[in-house]
Amino acid sequence: MNGWNFIKLVHALRQVSVSISSQDIFEVQTCLVRFPEIAEKRIMKSIFIHRPQDAAIFETVWRILIEDPGSSISDHSEEGIKDPGLEENQDSSGIGGKGVGRGSGGVSLTAKGNSLDSSPISNLIPFSRLEELARSGSEFEDTVKTILAEMDYYAWINSYDLAYQRGALSEETWYMHQESRASLVSEIRQRLLTAQVSNENSWEPLVRQHWLFKSLSTLTEKEKELVKSSIRKWARKLAVRPGSRWKNSRRGTIDISRIVQQSVQWDGLLFQLNYRQKIPRASELVVLCDVSNSMAAFVEFLIYLVTCLRARFRKIRVFFFIDSVWDVSEFVCDDDLSGVKQEIKSWGDKVSSGFSDYGEVFKELAEHKLRDVSTRATLVIMGDGKNNYRPAQAEYLVRISDKVRNVFWLNPLDIEEWDERDNMMKEYQKYCSKVYRCRSASDLQKIVHDVF
Repeated sequence: MNGWNFIKLVHALRQVSVSISSQDIFEVQTCLVRFPEIAEKRIMKSIFIHRPQDAAIFETVWRILIEDPGSSISDHSEEGIKDPGLEENQDSSGIGGKGVGRGSGGVSLTAKGNSLDSSPISNLIPFSRLEELARSGSEFEDTVKTILAEMDYYAWINSYDLAYQRGALSEETWYMHQESRASLVSEIRQRLLTAQVSNENSWEPLVRQHWLFKSLSTLTEKEKELVKSSIRKWARKLAVRPGSRWKNSRRGTIDISRIVQQSVQWDGLLFQLNYRQKIPRASELVVLCDVSNSMAAFVEFLIYLVTCLRARFRKIRVFFFIDSVWDVSEFVCDDDLSGVKQEIKSWGDKVSSGFSDYGEVFKELAEHKLRDVSTRATLVIMGDGKNNYRPAQAEYLVRISDKVRNVFWLNPLDIEEWDERDNMMKEYQKYCSKVYRCRSASDLQKIVHDVF
């Protein structure tokens, strides 16, 4: 690899939120010289990538910079998606020439659907078409679905699904087909990202697809686990904060008063420095979580964040609300969200319209629910602020804010959406200690660093 490509690679990885230090660069350069028999890509990936979840981004950047984006980049894209399960008795009409399905009819594979088993991806969807779709301005996932539809991907997988249900496929063939599906979709996503980077002449499309920056509602199952793991770590940080009392320590803040006391005993001679640290104290937390219809896309992650906090805080009260409030502290106690979700459904069916009313919720909290809450407590509100054109009743949030130590609001909507007519965030945020946009793992990370 020449020097310019190396510089471009380092710059690109940093642009897409992969942390690369000067020491990493030095180690890569040293290894490239010392171990010429090892592939350059392998050396760089092993040193530059510190988190497993960043490996996919590295692969994409490498392909865009080092490989020719107009060619078949990966092995399987050149050789085709091999799926031998239907080869024995398949023709252009479907399995056995009679179509695939239930009853006398069935769903037949189209000619293009058949070719998914053996054709290079470049024949199925030209790169020029990917560039055209990349310029359309549609959401990334919607564009991926459009591409798959144009390739007759859904007819292809439907034929295999129906064949498997009828017992026409062996287990081995079915699992091979599942792997082929995943490979094909992954390849399409990679190629679309390449087209978007080329179209925008920027690495911003990759940043938007990095798990840290993707909306919590669009994460894959694997990315969800990464976020949940991070939330657990952040919750440990939140659980304990420095108190107002001090203790002697071997390191920390210099204890001037103790040094003076000892120097008096020793006739003004200073023999050693003394240090002190604040005694950690368990924080008291009150969590208020909006579980209305407008929050459906984000509520799973908010609930999971609450369960992590519940496990770490000794003093915590958890309230869910839609247009009324209910205490769910006893339900939010472990990582199994099924019980919490069932509680939301059963409560909502009984007493809620499904549309949030923040004014009534704050009134109920101020007058009934928070009477016994300590003045040292912190209130965390998780919601979008949509009040469905009902009265804001901000005076009750003022009473709550005056009673507790801090009020932090986590809102999954973009700040521009806070100005919509049915959103009360501009009114409510005046009475909060801090208000944050919280719709991605990166947002959560910034909040924890800023507040705690």
